[in-house]
Amino acid sequence: MGAITMQVNSTALYKAQKAGGVKYDEAKHCKMIIDCMNTGGTLSGFCVSAGIGDRAFYKWMHQHELFMDCYRLGCMIARENWEREGEAGKGDETFDLELWKTQGAARYGVGKTNRVRVHIDAESTPYDQYKQLLSQASMGDFTASELKQLMESINIGIRAYESFQLQKEVDTMRKDLLKMNQNNGNNIVPIKTA
Repeated sequence: MGAITMQVNSTALYKAQKAGGVKYDEAKHCKMIIDCMNTGGTLSGFCVSAGIGDRAFYKWMHQHELFMDCYRLGCMIARENWEREGEAGKGDETFDLELWKTQGAARYGVGKTNRVRVHIDAESTPYDQYKQLLSQASMGDFTASELKQLMESINIGIRAYESFQLQKEVDTMRKDLLKMNQNNGNNIVPIKTA
């Protein structure tokens, strides 16, 4: 049996990306994400249909609250469809229960796998990442232990960020002191080197 591949217009996708990517259109993309999730689609399926990458998807999620709400609603619809499929397949001998369970684990966290998806903007400060993580946690995306580990990681990031910021300030002060020392020729009492 051969591999099933999608038919895509690679030239059009390339040109769209080169031109700055697909621009967010609330009416179009909010409806599209709900329709995609309702018909058994996935996040990656939506991204391909919309002609965007996952980076743009998560950017839209963080910048457009209605898009995030529509995606979360789409996820709930998809899970409900999955659960109904399982109920309908109970008495059917041809129903592949193991495949159904595997899909539930991979898509909806049923039987929770070790994979955690974090939707935070890598370019933002650790303080903003902390808020983004709390927002995602409020949607029920993590178990308590996963959230604790993620929060500890962000806290370490915050401490490192603050250390780098403090070092920048110290370096600036050193440069300022050196300039002051160089321009100290007319002073009676010389400025001691820091």
